[in-house]
Order: sequence, then structure tokens, then C-alpha cells
Amino acid sequence: DADSDAVCANVDSCPLDTANDVDSDLLCSTLDSCPLDPLNDFDSDGICGDVDACPFSVYSDSDSDGLCTNGGCLDMDAQYCAQFAVAPEQCVEQSVCSVCSCSCFQSCEDPCPLDADNDADSDLVCGNTDVCPYDGDNDLDNDGVCGDVDSCPFDAANDSDSDSICADLDSCPFDASNDVDNDSVCVPEDICHLDPEHDADSDNICGDIDSCPRDAANDIDSDDICGNLDSCTHDAENDIDG
Repeated sequence: DADSDAVCANVDSCPLDTANDVDSDLLCSTLDSCPLDPLNDFDSDGICGDVDACPFSVYSDSDSDGLCTNGGCLDMDAQYCAQFAVAPEQCVEQSVCSVCSCSCFQSCEDPCPLDADNDADSDLVCGNTDVCPYDGDNDLDNDGVCGDVDSCPFDAANDSDSDSICADLDSCPFDASNDVDNDSVCVPEDICHLDPEHDADSDNICGDIDSCPRDAANDIDSDDICGNLDSCTHDAENDIDG
């Protein structure tokens, strides 16, 4: 009785194994690479199932989110696991993902084995490969700033006129005053941005700074009366003799 198990060698199935194949895989511990794992490292990741956080996944829960990605599956006790096939929501709750990996496959499978947040923005791209892991639109305006931290997620110029209104909502995206003269023309197109009549007398002087906004000659007789109001536009004395 070399293994001191009280079973003589001539009738001992494992004469050098005191536990006598404790995992019942028909391999004595002296020959069993995983003496406590009846599946003998099912996922071939070099970690025996009895100490493997994910016995059916080579990733072994790399992202530490408590979910395994199952390359294969096995219900260790088919009768016991059957209950979770009809109540899968209890799989994680009762910590049977490994024991009932087939019945609990959908509930326990890790969709993103290297992403602890498991695709936080629900864009079907796992965080470890997602350029914008918290932006479901993945930088929709292509400005190199992800939507979750982009002040203007739909405006690539990010409010270029600094009026605190993003271009997708700004009626005048390049005019900080937003058409202050209400002439429906924005800067830079509006050359007279404070003159709603756009230099009405066409003298190249905007109305807001034109001493005679309706007189192209700008009081040519210098009598301080603009031409549009001057009865004698070229007579500084304005018909002094009546």
C-alpha cells in the first residue's frame, strides 16, 4: 500500500494516488495534469478548471468584469442546470456560469472579453478597440474629439464664432453677433453688419457710420442738410433770395 490509502496495490485502481482519482476522470493523480479538474483544462489555457475563473475561456476574464467568453460550453450537471435554461437571469445571480456554461451561455457570455465595461456606448464596438468607447456615434463630426467630451458633437469647427451656439444650431455659424442688424445676412457675407439697408445710397459707406445714409454725395454743398432732404442740393445757402 505505497500510497497509504488502506487499499492494497493489487486491488488499488491508483496504487500511487491516495485520493484514488478524486476527480473521476480515469486518470490517477500521478498522471493527471489537473487532478481536481475532471475536464483537465478544457479550454487549454494552462489553468486547471478547479482554479480557472473561466474554465471554458482562454481569456480567463482578462477584463475582470466577472463574465467569461465561452469558446465551448458544458453543463457539469445537466439535470441541475436545466432550471437555468428557463430562468437565465439567475445564472450570474447564483454564480453558476461555469457549472452550467451551456444553459447559461447567453446570460454569462462576455461580449467584450477585453473590455470591462462591455461596450458602454452600445455601438457594437468593444471598448478595447473603440476609438470613442463612451460615444455611440464615434465622433460623428470627425473633429478628433469624441462626442461624450465634445462641446459641439455635431459641429466639426466646435463653435468657430465663439458665441456659445454650435454650428448645427447656429443660424449664423461664423457671425458671433448672429445677424445683429436683422437683415437676414450673416457676417462675413454682410459687409454692413450694423446697417440693415446695406449702404442704401451705394456710396460705399455703411449706413451706421454714413452722415447721409440716403445721399450718395453726402451733403455735397456742405450745408449740413443731406441731399435727400435738401431742396437745393448744390446751393449751400439754399435759395437765400427766395
